[in-house]
Amino acid sequence: MRILVISQMFPCKRHPTSAIFFANLMYELAPKVEQIIVVTPRVYIPKCLIKYKESWSKWYMDSMVSHENGILIIRPYVLSLTGGKMAGLNALLMQICLYPLLKRIIQENRIEIILGYNMIPEGIVAVNLSRMFKLPVGCWIIGSDIHSIAIINRLNLFLTRKSLESSDMVFSESKDLERTALKLSNKGVKIKTFYKGIKASEFIKRAESKSALAELGLNNDKKYLLFVGRLIRTKGILEVVKSFIKIAKYSTQYELIMIGEKIEINTILSMLRDSMLLDRVHFKGILSYEEVAKYMRACDVLVFPSWSEGLPNVVMEAMASGLPVVTSDVGGITEIVHNGITGIAVPPKQVSILTKAILRMINDENLKRNCTKNAMKLISNEFDVSKNVNKLIMYLQSIKNEKKIDKKSTAS
Repeated sequence: MRILVISQMFPCKRHPTSAIFFANLMYELAPKVEQIIVVTPRVYIPKCLIKYKESWSKWYMDSMVSHENGILIIRPYVLSLTGGKMAGLNALLMQICLYPLLKRIIQENRIEIILGYNMIPEGIVAVNLSRMFKLPVGCWIIGSDIHSIAIINRLNLFLTRKSLESSDMVFSESKDLERTALKLSNKGVKIKTFYKGIKASEFIKRAESKSALAELGLNNDKKYLLFVGRLIRTKGILEVVKSFIKIAKYSTQYELIMIGEKIEINTILSMLRDSMLLDRVHFKGILSYEEVAKYMRACDVLVFPSWSEGLPNVVMEAMASGLPVVTSDVGGITEIVHNGITGIAVPPKQVSILTKAILRMINDENLKRNCTKNAMKLISNEFDVSKNVNKLIMYLQSIKNEKKIDKKSTAS
């Protein structure tokens, strides 16, 4: 099987953890198929403009072509406009910019299946290519593409529907996303909830928490709350900080660690200054997969009260690590966080309820022990990428075979 993948999100020097879980799935798939080529477009910014904004130089950090874990990765430049409302236009720009390259890849490598990761813009590009070259196509819905970007304007909605209805198979990150996608469509959609899973072996506790604490320079006498994700308010960061401020009043034992891109950090810093708690909150920025795993082995509870989600990988990682989780009860989270069984899930934006749930999880040893035991078992059985890749192969083979049958029917 020869596969072409189109995804703007893929690990790179600029963002080492971008779509890391999808990438891990592709790395697991690579030895089991004949070839995988990933085209991961990046924003074109003229080099002469970099002097005006240093952060733009990050788009030039990666080489155009590389080979990683058995996959050929190509990172071409495309014209792109900023903001979710421009996603529809960006799909058209991406197709125009990439068509000569994608045509050559398909023809020279005898590509058999096209995959688009994200419904818009990648999905629409993948669907259009499949029509041009009469190839089977599969697209992923990942969360924000369906929940928010698709409904910003009519063009986005039209193109998202086209991607959904023209795909030979749509892969959903969760059952909740599957239901949302079906509501968006005017026609039938062939959709499967497929859990990519995580590298469970990377997160299973291989060392005692005391060893992890020492390795990270953390204090064994403290209790650490952990948040992992982009520091934006829709991830529930303000609720995390407000809950921590309440909890910190109980004891000087509690501290907070926040891992992720520091987008809205100034708001958090202002809140912490007002509460005189700056010295008890630690911002770690973007960390590697391996470093995140270390913090999960060292901390006492993951707090993740996001306002909306597909199926967040960070929660699965924590569960695989044996780290107790307190989350919001939105989206696909409730497919893995079963209240009082594998963790605690509370309504989003409810600081008082969140605070009580955190304290309960930290202080109730029986609850903590049962939740972590059940959570580790669930992740190992159903969300391990090394196991789930075989199901993906079965799905890809089925859409490939169905396309062959359709071609024969048309020819006859």
